[in-house]
Amino acid sequence: MKKMRSLIIIIAAAALIAVGFLGARLLNKEPKVTVSATSIEERLSKCSSLTTARLDYRGIIKYSEGEIDFITKKSFSMIYDAHIKAGIDLSQAEVKVSGKEIQVKLPSPKIQDISIDSDSLEFYDEKFALFNWTNKEDTTKAIAYAKEDASAKAGQTDILTQAREQAVTVIETLIQPIADDSSNSYTLKIIE
Repeated sequence: MKKMRSLIIIIAAAALIAVGFLGARLLNKEPKVTVSATSIEERLSKCSSLTTARLDYRGIIKYSEGEIDFITKKSFSMIYDAHIKAGIDLSQAEVKVSGKEIQVKLPSPKIQDISIDSDSLEFYDEKFALFNWTNKEDTTKAIAYAKEDASAKAGQTDILTQAREQAVTVIETLIQPIADDSSNSYTLKIIE
């Protein structure tokens, strides 16, 4: 009888240990994660306006106003430093999840900001007019011309291409952990 009782205790202990191991495995099993286009779009829209490229530009403009030399015509040349930022608006990105693929269609990159550093302004070849003295307005107009000039120069560079390439890198870095973290591994495809 003692042997029988010992055998039952050993079998019960073995059963409890087996159930404990199985229970622990079941509890530690990762839940199946699904990825939705809405959750990715929400994550991207939190980043909203993403600046991915910056160009520092030094330019020169020539400003003149008036028609009669020394009487009404004044002019000057101005050297300026501009900071041009380009990027994309991630709230405009379109996300589509189909099967095991996440597709992200990015909007076109745009020039987001052009700022003229007022501390960098240097004036040369100044010619004053007898009846045309307003210097403050001239500087304001010259800064507006400088912004136009910087915008035109930015269009001649590859800043928008750089902005797109950097945006793709940022999106891959942001979304790839979501695709890899789920139990169903997704592939990420960025459409430009």
